[in-house]
Amino acid sequence: MSSHASETEMSVVPTNIVGRIQHLTRRKDIDFSEWVRELLQIATWQFDADCACFSRIDNLELEVVECYSNGNVVSKKAGDVVALGSTFCSVTAGMEAPLMAPDTRKNEKLSGHPGVNRLPEAYWGVAIRFGGAVWGTLSVVADADGSANPDNEGILTLLAGILEIKLENEEYRAELNGARESYRQLSERLENLQQVDLLTELPSRGALFDYLNRELNQLIRRDGEGAIALVDIDNFHAINEKHGHEEGDRILKGAATALRQAVRNYDYVARYSGEQFLIWLPDTLQSEVVKVCERMSEGVAQCSIDNKPVTISIGYCAFRSDSEKQIPYDRAVDKLINLAHNALSEAKVKGRNCAMSASKRPVTITSITN
Repeated sequence: MSSHASETEMSVVPTNIVGRIQHLTRRKDIDFSEWVRELLQIATWQFDADCACFSRIDNLELEVVECYSNGNVVSKKAGDVVALGSTFCSVTAGMEAPLMAPDTRKNEKLSGHPGVNRLPEAYWGVAIRFGGAVWGTLSVVADADGSANPDNEGILTLLAGILEIKLENEEYRAELNGARESYRQLSERLENLQQVDLLTELPSRGALFDYLNRELNQLIRRDGEGAIALVDIDNFHAINEKHGHEEGDRILKGAATALRQAVRNYDYVARYSGEQFLIWLPDTLQSEVVKVCERMSEGVAQCSIDNKPVTISIGYCAFRSDSEKQIPYDRAVDKLINLAHNALSEAKVKGRNCAMSASKRPVTITSITN
């Protein structure tokens, strides 16, 4: 928060990334420079970094427009000009996607940069586009190895988009309708950030429960059967420790794709937690769930590590509707997930790489909500 903000304003700034971005985009009481510094502060906070800069590219020079530092390092100042080629931003400017390098010395695009031994050890950057061309860069740096949070790429892209919109608004302030449309698109992007897991592109845990409550309601109304399954990638923490988080991310993405392909179009696959996925199988008999589990295991096995197939453990709970009475759907969903989780624990105890059912027969909705 800028030093110009009042104590009252500071006390109401949200502590989560989406809340902070929304708070900033609604501020109309500060000028462009102060607004940009606040955005840079958000970026520094999200990446647990030392400094963030918004810079403009002019031919072969990089001019700092605004810079924010947490005080741990000596930072550049607005108006500073350096040779573009002496910075990592020279690489970022030529890329469509953000450049994510929590360890610049191991990054394939930066390890050979002439300044790699004197520039920060962690760097995240994205090109800022305006008027159909690269206008400049948004960069975040740290003097020590940084976080490999899978959400950071999407958040950096979002912050860049906000800056691009702000530039447009500054340039075309009179075009009010265009500005309103830009903010509408921004709101949609913020909402999407909350609803979609950025790494796997599956629905997030935040989107999951609203969907399940609604779907369970509809299934019970038509007196149907279904199942909830929890899928856990076996030995995932060991994979991360041995091969690193980039390889772990590759496995997560591959598993997400395989799970989507193993189920029907109207089934639902969401990322439930770190290496766990939740599968909603409406209008599915318990005998059919076994076949779905086999397809999911075979699909994920196409992902490999050390020339060995990746395996999964699955716990599922099949259920059926047995009452038209009003029931607490959120409680029913929680109970079904808990039963599936218990079955998943049994699968792990049995040695992993298998699927376990919560019961021999489908449980009834009444039995788990009474």
